[in-house]
Amino acid sequence: MKKTFQLVLYYFLIILYLEIWHKSFFYPSIWNIGLIYTALFSLIIALFLTFLSSLGKPKTNKRLIFFFTVILTLIFSGNYIYTTLFGTPFSIQVTSMAGGALDFLNIFFDTLYKNIANLVILFLPLIGFICKYKQMNFEKMFYFEKKNIIYLVIGIYIFSLLALFPFKKLDKSAFKLYWKENDIVSAINMFGLITAERIEIQRSIFGFTETLAFDEKDTSGETKEEYNKTDIDFDALIANAKDENTKSVYSYFKNATATKKNKYTGMFAGKNLIFVLAESFNSVVVNKETTPTLYKLINDGFKFTNFYSPLVLSTTGGEFQAITGLIPSADTVNVWHDGKAYLPYAIGNMFAEENYTTNAYHNWKYDFYTRNYTMPELGFPNYLACENGLEKIADCYWNSINAPEDQQLIASTIKKYVKEDKFLTYYITMSGHAPYLFEPTKRYYDEVKDLPFSDETKAYIASQMDLDKAMEVLIDSLEKEGVLEDTVICLVGDHYPYAMDISNINEMSSYPRDELFEVHHSDFVIWNKNQEKVEINKVGSQMDVLPTILNLFGLEYDSRLLIGKDLLSDSEGLAIFSDLSWISDSGTYQSKSKKFTPKKEVSDDYVSKINQWVNNGVIVSRRIIIDDVYRELFESIGE
Repeated sequence: MKKTFQLVLYYFLIILYLEIWHKSFFYPSIWNIGLIYTALFSLIIALFLTFLSSLGKPKTNKRLIFFFTVILTLIFSGNYIYTTLFGTPFSIQVTSMAGGALDFLNIFFDTLYKNIANLVILFLPLIGFICKYKQMNFEKMFYFEKKNIIYLVIGIYIFSLLALFPFKKLDKSAFKLYWKENDIVSAINMFGLITAERIEIQRSIFGFTETLAFDEKDTSGETKEEYNKTDIDFDALIANAKDENTKSVYSYFKNATATKKNKYTGMFAGKNLIFVLAESFNSVVVNKETTPTLYKLINDGFKFTNFYSPLVLSTTGGEFQAITGLIPSADTVNVWHDGKAYLPYAIGNMFAEENYTTNAYHNWKYDFYTRNYTMPELGFPNYLACENGLEKIADCYWNSINAPEDQQLIASTIKKYVKEDKFLTYYITMSGHAPYLFEPTKRYYDEVKDLPFSDETKAYIASQMDLDKAMEVLIDSLEKEGVLEDTVICLVGDHYPYAMDISNINEMSSYPRDELFEVHHSDFVIWNKNQEKVEINKVGSQMDVLPTILNLFGLEYDSRLLIGKDLLSDSEGLAIFSDLSWISDSGTYQSKSKKFTPKKEVSDDYVSKINQWVNNGVIVSRRIIIDDVYRELFESIGE
């Protein structure tokens, strides 16, 4: 039994080492109650691996120990790279993104290179094991009563579950994260990476229902004329809902607060719209000298001073937020990518209902992020990209010395829609994509070579200069065709340039940016040639883009059915980040440290209420896509 204990201790120490290593990079502190839970569940895993490593003959078991050590190391190293790249832990639900990832292996290897020192520390136990492998004597390590290990696993597991009950009513308590809430970032902090991933796999196999929590309220005093809402009999929907999940979503909608119409409602009614999802665009790059057109668009239209573009699941997460007004999560986006979601409020569908011609263009592969499926869902059946026709009129070739040009994308496609009576055109740009090298952006080299920045930073600026030139081409072409005054240009970034270090970003920033919040601080363009400048100081993010546009164009929608809110309304502003931290008009909350920094005086239950709203938003967004709630709702009301 002594030898058996040594093997348990080996597994326990290596798992705990890897867990502490992982937490040290992504959480403000590892010395909290989560470390105790992590140790408890790590011991269970160690006992289980010891059991598996004793089922064969000594030589086989020796190989199993090596195999499990390698697997553990790869799990943590892979998750480290993924989280570093995408700002959220790896999930088995992101299978629909796997094909796209293969197209950008250069970014993966660049991230690997930048983090090699950290990964070497991670691999030390495996390296030590390999060095001592031949010298180890395993012959007597596997002769014991296996049932003793089983009893220990069961006993410690029961004890661990009982240990979840203290403080179970607190926000993000161990009890709630284990049984009731689907928050993998907080679960990793509480239980460790392996247990958190095990819980997620278990839920994906056996199903999992989250509970919406909200206060019932009397909405009879609200009138249709004052709010962006429609006449929906939620009581009837609740009575006839197909299941409890759908019923709870209807109850949530019924009790949600609609946003009020305002002086900007219908300001752009009947005008054309060109919507740009700009790859890795961030406000740090905008200035009069290098990006004069972007500077004009931002400062001469609606200027949003507290807008954020949170990194959630890379480009596809930013796109999902901006086009649907919902909150992305791995399982939500995965189902959306299958092309089966019903999204009547998606921007293309809303404008198509108003007899707009809707087109979408992207200067990269047409099926990247399965856009060949998602574009029709979003209301863009006329979607043109590389490998389904765009390559005939624009450069789609991309490697280390060449990249598709955004200005060429605009110039080659504008004549396809500009003569239409009313049009909505959606562009997904490419010039700003990492890695940031001089060869693909050499046409701007002379303009950036003398800037006092690192080469990578200068290359990023050059990539955004091509976006700037694209906007210049767009404005000039619209004016030449005589439709500029009747066209609104909107532009939002999908995320900040996350392939760059924070030090590179701070080279360009006018103030020091942190890696949690301010690195995501950006701009949202809404511009028309004839409008006056309007400054909006409310906090907002990509999920607020859709309802803001719908209000400006005077399109009828029910704001209770979206998670994002009209940034021009009097609702409180809120930006939600991948780890469910948030910034509101009243303060900043860090979910990992549970620290709230107020900007002004708030009620004692303010943080709990916002956390509840955030959790509800994630759950409702998930059920809208996964449970197809919109389809049942709109079919029930005959729309």
